[in-house]
Amino acid sequence: EQNNLSEFFIVAAHIYVPAWIACPIASDAPANDLMLFTRIKQYSEINKVISNAAMKKLQNHTRYLGSEIIPLSLFSDRVCDTEKKLIVEAMIQSGAAELNKLEKKQLHELVTSSSTAALQSLGLNVTILSGTDPKTWEEIAEFCYTKAIVKSVKVINDTAERSVALMSTFNQSITKTESEMQKLIQVVEDNRKCIPDCRKSILMTYATVATD
Repeated sequence: EQNNLSEFFIVAAHIYVPAWIACPIASDAPANDLMLFTRIKQYSEINKVISNAAMKKLQNHTRYLGSEIIPLSLFSDRVCDTEKKLIVEAMIQSGAAELNKLEKKQLHELVTSSSTAALQSLGLNVTILSGTDPKTWEEIAEFCYTKAIVKSVKVINDTAERSVALMSTFNQSITKTESEMQKLIQVVEDNRKCIPDCRKSILMTYATVATD
């Protein structure tokens, strides 16, 4: 049992926690996920059973390594300039990519024609970046415009999981049965109808009604 706990804390400290903390930033998501694959593969030198099990599970969660998401890496501070240049050139060439052996791949190897189309839908034509130094991209209006959009994007799956976890923890702290939880949800729903947002005028109106 002590050995199992030690294994759990090692994996949590060196693999899970760093990935969990960094995951809300959409522009960093592809680089983070690729690094996670690499770290899990490296962990096979410590415990091959855990590494293989984690790798098999992670293969079912590669949405942020899809060709449509890879272009977000162009706006990441975690991706080096050399890799950004390779991503741009790969997008112009528009080859094909396979999501296998991810622990051995780099971001530009996951680019397809869908990557170019995805970036275009955000308002940026990748050809204006070709042959330029990534350090000068901030001077390009189209790049800055698209970067602002990307920075506002949330990693939806992560946000949803955190919300569910928060709700579950809160429920367990104040409810003991299913019926109590359902009543709590009804109270929250009614409160949202009464207070749809946090504007001062709304809060003042609700406070007046509540004291009458």
